[in-house]
Amino acid sequence: MKPLLLPSLFSIIVSVHSPSCLRAQRGGSTEIDVQVRNQDGTAAPRGIHVRLESAEGGSAGDCVTEQGGRCHFAPGASGMYIVRINQLGYKEVAVHVNLVDTSRGFVTVDLKRDPGAAPPDLARAIPGNSVSAADLGIPENARQEFEKGESALKHSKLDAGMAHLQKAIKLYEPFPQAYTLLGTAYLEQKNWKAAEAALQKATSLDAHASDAYLALGAMFNQTKEHSRAETALLRGLELKPDAPAGHYELAKTYWELGRWQEAAPHARKAVAGMPDVAGPHALLGNILLRERHPEDALHEYQEYLHLDPEGSTAPGVRQMIGKLQKALHP
Repeated sequence: MKPLLLPSLFSIIVSVHSPSCLRAQRGGSTEIDVQVRNQDGTAAPRGIHVRLESAEGGSAGDCVTEQGGRCHFAPGASGMYIVRINQLGYKEVAVHVNLVDTSRGFVTVDLKRDPGAAPPDLARAIPGNSVSAADLGIPENARQEFEKGESALKHSKLDAGMAHLQKAIKLYEPFPQAYTLLGTAYLEQKNWKAAEAALQKATSLDAHASDAYLALGAMFNQTKEHSRAETALLRGLELKPDAPAGHYELAKTYWELGRWQEAAPHARKAVAGMPDVAGPHALLGNILLRERHPEDALHEYQEYLHLDPEGSTAPGVRQMIGKLQKALHP
């Protein structure tokens, strides 16, 4: 039984990794609104990376400031959190947020220049800062076309979205985010040649364009070029190690290559990071059977069916559930 492909790679990249807002993915009822200001009290520019951490340790999400220096988190659980900014050229700032007794927090973060640090316009040379640095230099007309394209694609208006993205690139040719999003749109059309060209262009413009590498890996998985998929996905995950969709794609790569032991940790990270996506549960179920944990495999298969009862591999999953139930409870 083959593991289920994600229903839409584009929907994950847009909602999780787009330059407008890399929102926390734990969903739910708690929210934090962040206002980032410059040292003189004016609103910070777009593209400032903001990280949300649990006070107990560990990442709870990332976002990038939009117009007016604002960004938003929806961590989905009560508790104590830390809003942290570690922007090149500025002093690190950390603000504690109490979401124990309230469901919504408001945080204002003031940036302070660090005289001993490299200036912010050198941030593009530093791994992990490519999105914010590139975003700061994009002309407004190109940015507007990008955002129109992003919005159209989110509403499944593929042709309109691609037209806006192509216009954004015409207005500002070194626009890696636009090439990345255009590449994922070509993936939706299964236009592999055009998708590869756009995504390779993104990586040539920005060697730290993690989303482009991850999308390339997903494309190579679909075209059965698994060795190329492994190379691209490893690079993408090196740049963005907390990307659950990337871990899912790499798990599929290793599974197809017959290296299920290497697939296992990535499948577990995918399930932990995307618990409401069906496909990783099916793949983890397959791996758990190889690990001789049939009870756990049964649970993962049942979770897959709960999330996607009409999925393409649902008939095979139902058969496996029936066999496991008979074996475990004769």
